[in-house]
Amino acid sequence: MILVASRKSELARIQAEMAIAALSGAGMGERMQLRTVSTSGDSGKGPFNPAVGSFVDRINELVSSGEMDIGVHSMKDLPPELPAGLEISAVLERGSRFDCVLGPSMLARLPTGSTVGTSSARRRAQALHMRPDLKTVAVRGNVGTRASLVRPGGVDAVILAMAGLERLNFVPPEGYGLYPLPVDYFVPSAGQGAIAIVSRKGFIESEVARRASHPESRSEVEIERRILSLLSGGCNSPIGITAISFGRGYTVRIQKLSPDGRIEARITESIRSLDDAERVVSDFNAVEKVKFGD
Repeated sequence: MILVASRKSELARIQAEMAIAALSGAGMGERMQLRTVSTSGDSGKGPFNPAVGSFVDRINELVSSGEMDIGVHSMKDLPPELPAGLEISAVLERGSRFDCVLGPSMLARLPTGSTVGTSSARRRAQALHMRPDLKTVAVRGNVGTRASLVRPGGVDAVILAMAGLERLNFVPPEGYGLYPLPVDYFVPSAGQGAIAIVSRKGFIESEVARRASHPESRSEVEIERRILSLLSGGCNSPIGITAISFGRGYTVRIQKLSPDGRIEARITESIRSLDDAERVVSDFNAVEKVKFGD
């Protein structure tokens, strides 16, 4: 029996079932069993902006120890460097990488001074960069919990990842809609929309797991994570990184903001492969130095 670990939320279980289906299709058969795990980020007792890796820590510990064989994660939750002995054995075909607003209108048309909920430092800074008049409030919980806060007497809107909403088949309540956010203002987190399958290096089924990978999605994510590592960032830094494949190359966007959204450094460049990541980061660092100073 191959034990597959994921978080307990509805979205995490859906993503784990997607991973199990992909692994089964790649030849792992029907010998897999899903086990759900609570992580430190799920406790609800920590800060609103939890530490990088807090939503994956316990699962990775169990995979490292051999108590579990495979861990399934939202790629954006994984820190740039995995614990020794672990590897990303597969990346499933990516869903939408973009953010959206759940609210009565698109972000640009919300009334002056509207309250917008997010627990992400990146999304908060991006929202304030686009709309300095907005009031941002920290919200926690799974997708359904955060969505339920959009109501009279609650917050006016929340910012959420489109991929999770699509996987949940989420339908907005009457009077509200889902409005995609412009990538010019909201460059997504590295790995957003992708699902990672993590295993121990040398795991007997690693080769089978690799066959479940979606090559284009894996290449994009590897570029994004390499850039993130070079920038020494994490999923809670106000940094957006995305690599979109086209033809024989990729369009890379990097965006960094001050926490209040007032200062922004950004670049958009075309590259051929992962080997160009260091050049892109060097170019970005030059822009960042001008915008943010030493």
